[in-house]
Amino acid sequence: MDAYQLQGHRLDSLRRVRLPEPAPGPGEVRIRTEAASINYRDYALATGLYQPELARPFVPLSDGVGRIEALGEGVSGLQVGDRVLGHYTTPWLDGPFRSENHAHKLGGPRDGWLARSILLPAAAVLPAPTYLSAAQAATLPVSGLTAWAALRKLELAPGASLLVQGSGSVSLMAMQLAVARGVRVIATSADPDKAERLRALGASTVIDYRQRPDLAAAVRERNEGRGVDGIVDVVGGPGLIELLGAAADNAHIAIVGFLNGFEVAGNLIAPIMAHQLNIHGVSVGSARDFAEFLAELERHRIVPVVGEVFGFDAAPAAIASVAQQRALGKPVIVFD
Repeated sequence: MDAYQLQGHRLDSLRRVRLPEPAPGPGEVRIRTEAASINYRDYALATGLYQPELARPFVPLSDGVGRIEALGEGVSGLQVGDRVLGHYTTPWLDGPFRSENHAHKLGGPRDGWLARSILLPAAAVLPAPTYLSAAQAATLPVSGLTAWAALRKLELAPGASLLVQGSGSVSLMAMQLAVARGVRVIATSADPDKAERLRALGASTVIDYRQRPDLAAAVRERNEGRGVDGIVDVVGGPGLIELLGAAADNAHIAIVGFLNGFEVAGNLIAPIMAHQLNIHGVSVGSARDFAEFLAELERHRIVPVVGEVFGFDAAPAAIASVAQQRALGKPVIVFD
């Protein structure tokens, strides 16, 4: 079958290869890929910015959707032809996270979706929402579930306020879910066209962070003089200090991204203690969480935002596009 393998620590080490068609063993299914989407993690792995210790080669991309084309022995409840999603952290079926789950993540170290077929445990397969296209459904397993899990940690009631950063896929889904729950969302963007789209998707106000680098003050101006009740931090790095200044007393902050790195320098402890802030590290959820997330999407008929669409032949350009942030929404590769 046609596939791509990441063979080194640079994007030009992504090679198109021919691999044997995988045969499902007991408890496994083989899925014919229809679409795969790209997360910042995929870009960071492909460029050596993240987890360079992972053994190469592997098939990248953690998010995808396809139709079952073969069932292994003992698989029940699934049929050939079903359109399904794969759970990113394959053995995390329920309960709290365990560190050993890292060794089974799709798109590194386990082979991911950038191949014509993928082999998955049947327990890690969930039905794709029928009202979504393949491209839309492909955006859900990592960034979508991460947004849902972050909101669960934030514990926001209707009428509460939420700050999201930029127009990446986690921020977009967090905003869409929050709006559906009656939460008031403040977003940030320096692009006027993207800001208009964010308002159309439900943001009550959008702050241009280039015009207003004093983010904490800008948030309070837009939120009746107080900080926000919840924050989804997709940027990480030194900006976390300023984000804490935009938080209300007893606010919850979900740390989900590292666009600006992992290092934070400055007075971090004092604002956390002074305002009784709650900091949560969030990365996706269990398969049970995934099912609950999909059920909420169905109830509200939420449609995830798809960004640029690429063909299979343009996979390297699709991964590179993450750094360029040209379009609102998540880049997606649609297979033939």
